Amino acid sequence: MSRLEEEKRQQLAVYHKEKGNEFFKQGKWEEAVECYTKGLQQDALNAVLFANRAMALLKLQKYAAAIADCDCSIELDDTYTKAYLRRATAHLKLEHKQEALADFKKVLEFEPENKLALSTVKKLEVELEPAEEYISRKPGDITNMKRSLPPSDKPMLRIQIIDISPDDFDTKPAKAKKGIEEISSKSDSEVTNAKTENTFTAVKKKDFVSFVEFDSLPTRIPMNYLHFQTDTRKLRTHPEKLFEYIKQIDPDIYPKLFQDSLEADTLFMILDTLNQFYIPNRLPVYSELYYLTKVKRFDMAVMFKTERQQLTIGQLVQYAAETVDDKLGIIGLIKAYNILDLSKYKLNNVHEEVEI
Repeated sequence: MSRLEEEKRQQLAVYHKEKGNEFFKQGKWEEAVECYTKGLQQDALNAVLFANRAMALLKLQKYAAAIADCDCSIELDDTYTKAYLRRATAHLKLEHKQEALADFKKVLEFEPENKLALSTVKKLEVELEPAEEYISRKPGDITNMKRSLPPSDKPMLRIQIIDISPDDFDTKPAKAKKGIEEISSKSDSEVTNAKTENTFTAVKKKDFVSFVEFDSLPTRIPMNYLHFQTDTRKLRTHPEKLFEYIKQIDPDIYPKLFQDSLEADTLFMILDTLNQFYIPNRLPVYSELYYLTKVKRFDMAVMFKTERQQLTIGQLVQYAAETVDDKLGIIGLIKAYNILDLSKYKLNNVHEEVEI
């Protein structure tokens, strides 16, 4: 297959992926699956397409098929957090609790602060431990009374386990809070499925939740798109570190760095970072915006922007227009990013020179 044919197939794969995403947002799960399948027919090594199809299959309650797609996605990219999350969800639906627990723990290796993974790991570890526990009838009154769980006609209460986590200490683990916390059954966010007016207390010893220190996050200058993709997935939950990572990359290498692999989520991750950090810090953004437009498949990636993403783009181009004296350059950005409502972003001064 020639390079030209390969590029065409990849462009078609991206087109079908974005089309599938639109169907998914509309709740048309079967149509989304069909689009993702067409995309995979063009690019069978696309981990994102497998993971996206798995999400649509989850909505259709085809859990075994979703697991199979997640397996393929992870085999292609074993750092893709969404694939682990979706496979874990499918395992839960099939009551595969051990497998789900393993996947959620894997998510925490990449995203230590992922709230869904943290809460589900706690819940599953409680459910999978032996059916014995120490309970107290009143807060502060702990009785070492071993209790088994015999059959009962009364509805069972779900008791939340309080773990010691990194949030509980200031600078050193030795300062971790100690003691017993009270859980009110009236709080749906704290105790789910509890229909009682009583209050119970539970204590459980457990290792601290492991988390990634900032020093261990990637800081290298990426040499190719695979490096960039792998690094930024680890940095997404640390916006300031992601900003530092992107800032060190010279914008003029974007075309070589991304080549023909730029996807919409990567493009808008960069634009969101520029909007969130570059503008408040009065850093120039024109070069970043310009060289992104020179990346292959930029036109395809920017085509399916949401209303919020359109607002981000407008704000960035408005800021660029305020910081550079290059009217023709700004006109080029307006055309490339397809900004239609110029008056909304105070770009009226170039309005008459632009033909959209």
